[in-house]
Amino acid sequence: MTVVLNDPSLWPVISYFRGCSYFEVACLTAVVYDLSTHDTNAYRENY
Repeated sequence: MTVVLNDPSLWPVISYFRGCSYFEVACLTAVVYDLSTHDTNAYRENY
């Protein structure tokens, strides 16, 4: 069973980790999009 804490002293910590998670997802999305836009692959050219 999940423990739900309704302690206001933890809200800044939760907000911080939530913000970091959004930033990580945004960075990962940008990297995947950047990799998908490249048409050339170094390994494909050698074979």
